[in-house]
Amino acid sequence: MALGNPKPWPSSLPLVVLIPAVLLCALGTLIALDFFQGRDMMRAHLKQAQEHLLMQRARQMEQLLVAAGPSRIGDVAEQSLLQWAQEEELLAAAIVDRDQRIYFGSRLVWRGGQASRLLEGYENERARKALLSGLPKVLSDPQRGSLHLYYPLAQLKPHMQPRLIYMEQDLTALNQISQDLFVQRLFNLWSFGLVLLLLLWAIGHRCLAQPLQQIQQQSRRLGESTLDMLPQSRIKEFDQLILTLGQANSRLRQGYAQLVESEQRWLYAVEGIKAGVWDWYLDSQRVYFSHHWKAMLGYRDDELMASYAAWEQRLHPDDRERVVRQLEEYVAAKSGLFENLYRLRHREGHYVWVQDRALIVDWDANGDPCRIVGSHLDVSDEVGRRSHERRDNNNASRMAVVSQLETLLTQLETPGYALLFYLDMDDFKLINDAHGYEAGDRLLAQVQTRLEKLWPDATLLRRMQGDEFVVLLTGLDPQRQALVSQAQEAAESILQAVSQGWLLEGEALHLGTSVGMTLFQPGPQLRGAELLTQAELAVYQCKAQGRGGYVLYKSDLQQKVRQQLWLRDALSQGLNQGEISLYYQPIMDASGNIHAAEALLRWHNPQRGEIVPNQFLPVAERYGLCHELAELQLAQACRDMAVMRRYGLSEMMINVSPRQLLWPPFVDRLLHHLEEQGLPAKMLVLELSEHHLPKVDKALLLVLTRLKDIGVRLALDNFGAGFLALSQLGQLPVRRLKLDTRYLCGGGNEPARPLLMAQADLAEALQLEWMAEGVDDESCYRLLQERGCERFQGYLFSAPRPLDGFLSLLRTKGQIPPRTTTELS
Repeated sequence: MALGNPKPWPSSLPLVVLIPAVLLCALGTLIALDFFQGRDMMRAHLKQAQEHLLMQRARQMEQLLVAAGPSRIGDVAEQSLLQWAQEEELLAAAIVDRDQRIYFGSRLVWRGGQASRLLEGYENERARKALLSGLPKVLSDPQRGSLHLYYPLAQLKPHMQPRLIYMEQDLTALNQISQDLFVQRLFNLWSFGLVLLLLLWAIGHRCLAQPLQQIQQQSRRLGESTLDMLPQSRIKEFDQLILTLGQANSRLRQGYAQLVESEQRWLYAVEGIKAGVWDWYLDSQRVYFSHHWKAMLGYRDDELMASYAAWEQRLHPDDRERVVRQLEEYVAAKSGLFENLYRLRHREGHYVWVQDRALIVDWDANGDPCRIVGSHLDVSDEVGRRSHERRDNNNASRMAVVSQLETLLTQLETPGYALLFYLDMDDFKLINDAHGYEAGDRLLAQVQTRLEKLWPDATLLRRMQGDEFVVLLTGLDPQRQALVSQAQEAAESILQAVSQGWLLEGEALHLGTSVGMTLFQPGPQLRGAELLTQAELAVYQCKAQGRGGYVLYKSDLQQKVRQQLWLRDALSQGLNQGEISLYYQPIMDASGNIHAAEALLRWHNPQRGEIVPNQFLPVAERYGLCHELAELQLAQACRDMAVMRRYGLSEMMINVSPRQLLWPPFVDRLLHHLEEQGLPAKMLVLELSEHHLPKVDKALLLVLTRLKDIGVRLALDNFGAGFLALSQLGQLPVRRLKLDTRYLCGGGNEPARPLLMAQADLAEALQLEWMAEGVDDESCYRLLQERGCERFQGYLFSAPRPLDGFLSLLRTKGQIPPRTTTELS
């Protein structure tokens, strides 16, 4: 993603406003805290003082009553209470007897009445508790805003009637006093704070804001020829910043001048030769394509997304594997100049020959390349002039061969059968790229000479279509030897002759060829074009099987080739139209619970229905569609795993091929999809089939190690069914082996079961996890349980299902009982 200039926050404030605002907030917070805490403390202090006053007055009353004696106790109590009645703050005062009746009160009408009825704040229960404890009780009533005192007359003799003094004091006046005091205190604090704030603002504006504003204004002019000298500040750090700013401006001017000179030279060179420039950042996989690069392929600047995949997808299928491999080897070498010649697909569908030159210009801290800059030059005209002559000659040769074949078929008088060979040199384009087309033509002339020496009596021996030859042998007698055996012997002699050493420009070379042949009985009813097509189909089949061999044409071969071509085109279209999806097969633990899910590719074609992976996956690998499949697998698997995670599933297994892993952006795309869905890397297990690992490639091992380092777990699938050496197994950073039990513990295969046990022993000896796949019958399941297997996968539990079907299994709390053999059938 391109990085733009950072935009200021919409809510950003200048320093002259921010500093006073912060100080004002701090001052307000401190004053508010002081106000509320101080107000509460003052109220509590006044309340304690009032409580003390009430207690003191009650003690005085008690002492007066004790001193008065039984004869005068009533007069003394009445006189004291009438004096208290004159006080406005005293809401009520009374002396209560044992029966909670008023003995004397601040009002004469209360005498002899029930205290709880006449006194609003009086409570019998509180009075009773005070009398029983003999201790005074002081209580606050927030609703009435008053203070209540229950004072037991403990010093009076028990037989005397007065037993308790009750007083209710109004606190409203005291609260108002405290409020007035704190309002005045708040005013004084704010006055002092504002004066202090203005003083701090003036100092901050003079010493901080003004110098920073001046520095900001001058920083906007960085790069100009003259930069005004800033006045010295009273702060040492600002003076150092001003000096650094001046030095940076000088360096910037020098660098800008050098950059302008370099850019002028670069533009002169690029514009002069009309080269397309590309810039590749390996760490982020960002790629820049210049205007000329896009125009060379027929695109406008805004039409083609700049990415590594955009370049790789436009490589010619015959060039893709070679160019990607050579580029990876160049990056691994970490230095030197990269040069190559290949074809890129134009927007209109044809291919453009480009000469690619690139150079590593930046390395990371570990010394690994992180940026490559290169140019593409359109050399189609130069290549076209050479190939046009060859194409005309080759086309003429093909027509001549067809015409000559048909003439021979009508005039041939030799009895017996005939054998037509079509020879195609293997990877001859590499020789053309390394030594040039002229040198390649000279080498092919040597091949033709050697074939002529091998068959001096051949009815027809012609070179056609660059590095391809046609040979016609006649007079094969089925009575002497079987025709197929004669054809095989002839093909073996061709392979042996071509595989012998060659010398080109003083360099020893090795050549290989693929041979297609068709066996027929000559006659006028045959067509030369048809025979030539049959031999071509046979050689294409030979190359598909691995090259360096021979194939005899059969009637069903043409249908197979057409099927391959249909699969290629339909698969490409299906990827674009969403016909490919993932199904999920549960992996069970020993308790019968779903432990994980394996993501399996499925293709539903609208015309032909379900197409099995064994048919379309080899086509994807052969025609370069496996990278698009990898992107689909990673995106959908991570997206679906995020859903399954909510049901408690914590592991997803995905099948990948070495070619997908060697796709340069594979690891970065994997990390992208994991981060997009918020998944940890440890939730993913990548399976690599042993069928795809005849040997451990160094580049592949680097990718696997990187995956392990980021937390992705690796598993070896179909263990024991491939050709991987045990010594190479130790090099792979795998943590799990999947044993294919379909052919080892199925019904009626008792001799193979010890092999399964040995594979399990080997996994445990290597301290690797192991699980069983292909568990399709109950006997196999029981055998694996006895062996101690903890993970099972197979149709005994469930067939692969789409996401909705798999989620329905998870909703059953992951419990799937094994099905019986009858249910499976």
